[in-house]
Amino acid sequence: MHCASASSHRVGKRIVAIAACVLFSALSLAAKGEQIFQGEITDSKCAALGGHASMLVSGETNAECTIACVKMGAQYVLSDLRNKIVYRLDDQKKPKSFAALNVIVVGTLDQASGTIHVVDIVRDIPPKVKRAKTVSIVCDNCPRAMAKARRAAFEELTTWRRFTILPDPAQADLIVLVSANPYLGDYVTREGPDKRPVLISITYMDVVDPHTGASLWGDSARSGSWMVAKSTKALIDEFRAELEVDESSTERQLFIARHTTLKAGASPGK
Repeated sequence: MHCASASSHRVGKRIVAIAACVLFSALSLAAKGEQIFQGEITDSKCAALGGHASMLVSGETNAECTIACVKMGAQYVLSDLRNKIVYRLDDQKKPKSFAALNVIVVGTLDQASGTIHVVDIVRDIPPKVKRAKTVSIVCDNCPRAMAKARRAAFEELTTWRRFTILPDPAQADLIVLVSANPYLGDYVTREGPDKRPVLISITYMDVVDPHTGASLWGDSARSGSWMVAKSTKALIDEFRAELEVDESSTERQLFIARHTTLKAGASPGK
């Protein structure tokens, strides 16, 4: 069933799929055994030692340690500290970009070997984002059709009703930054607005810490100038799905359905 054409599943909250589509997806996923696994992407050697402490060299980060250990023969694994389980991963390419990060893995588990057949991996939402109460919307270097992004973000966040939207970014817990250019992590440090040329072919969204400039969540959607508003709302919907994944079994099934569907076709993200 093609869910993209379905109407609103949660009236007044967000467009996901019609009830029949959600039910079909949930039953299909249950039959296939797709699940959500949460933890940190690390390497098998450090996981066996209980952490990176004994393997780190001077000035090395946990991510660099993980990648170095894999180069020396270890494998990428998912370490679920909450449940004290270490899962093997059948995909050894995708985890590299998530080294030492907390992630959500969608996949099926081979109980005998403790190996997850990976369907998708996304970065888990940091606790700071989950605790946030207020946001401010910044449309960074948004000429012409890109200006629609700010209004679209405001409408979608208003409908969501999870955050209070503040006009002053300095007073907000988070900044929702939308742009036609990829974020450089320099919101706090750079002088003035982004002066890079703007080609409106991709809409980028980052959830930024207003105090450090760090991107706490981010993704992009290929759009073109005529699809900026729709792409912005889709990115906020994706952010919402990841933020709410632990809130109910329904949200977990919707999250699995979304990422399984995206991997089956062409993902609109980066």
